[in-house]
Amino acid sequence: MSESMDATGNQQSTSPVLVGLSSLKVKFDASDNTQSRALFANGRMQVKVQVLVAGVDADGNAVHVPEDVMESIQLIHYATGKTLRNGWAASAAQGRFTREARPAPDALDRYDDDLENDSVHPQVRTFWVSSSSAGTTEVGARLSLNGERILSNGTTPASVHYSSVTLAAEKPETYSVFQLYQNRIGNESPGNRIWKYHLGLYPDGKQIRLVDWVVEGAEEGENLDFAGGNRLNEIKTNYMKCIFVRPEKTSVTVTLPDRGDPFVYAFTGDAQTWNHKHYKVNTQSDGELTIVQALSEYSENTGAQKYGNVLYFIAIDEYGTGHKLAIRVNFYERNLSLQRG
Repeated sequence: MSESMDATGNQQSTSPVLVGLSSLKVKFDASDNTQSRALFANGRMQVKVQVLVAGVDADGNAVHVPEDVMESIQLIHYATGKTLRNGWAASAAQGRFTREARPAPDALDRYDDDLENDSVHPQVRTFWVSSSSAGTTEVGARLSLNGERILSNGTTPASVHYSSVTLAAEKPETYSVFQLYQNRIGNESPGNRIWKYHLGLYPDGKQIRLVDWVVEGAEEGENLDFAGGNRLNEIKTNYMKCIFVRPEKTSVTVTLPDRGDPFVYAFTGDAQTWNHKHYKVNTQSDGELTIVQALSEYSENTGAQKYGNVLYFIAIDEYGTGHKLAIRVNFYERNLSLQRG
């Protein structure tokens, strides 16, 4: 009697075993039935794609899908069953440019009655998909279960599932309406001048936010001192420094030669001084990139130098698209101008 009861207890304590899938679906979001979305083919903009999996045991009851099965999930090209390639890429990590992608022009809503079925309880794995080349692809999923590879394109005879979403990667927009304008901070000591240059993008009178810049060889996360000089002997300018400010920084401190000796100026055209003044410049800007140009009539008490001419860089907009531009420094006129990179 007791042996029978022990056996029954052991059977009751046995965990259900996953033997198959009741559902394998690919969506943009668990509650989103849109079939297609568009993104820019710039390699940075991402669209969220989720894979929903529901498992069953030998009796058809819903069971938990183990972590190793969920980790085996990969996104595929629906037509070939191969992992994403030819410019398409899927990442488990969400990047910076994940604005909600707009529906593709031919997007349709798809009703899914599984959403009404509380017994399904699918588990979800999330991917972020980008493309570096223009084109359209239908995205499905595959996973490994009990040594068998199951695909959502209906090609697995023992476990047939049909589910996909369509992504349309569009050629990134190019613009010729960048604006570079300047304003002076206005609280400098006599002989010092500080200008803030703002670079913005305003096609058709509407702003597209510029959120980052890239310069080859520049230290990541640091402001870039890209042009300047000392003992320049230009009109009212012997010292200059130009700083490309990181967009995430709200201020930058610049130091200028200050309060020189009038007796020395009578004999030296470069007006050297041992004095300095520090200025904290507010660089917070909404969707524009900022360059700070600091100038002084005085020179530092060091040797003459002059560096920088044209700065080539990539301005990145809110959609992740990069725009090749350049800033040209005119030492004689002490100004900056914008040109194509």
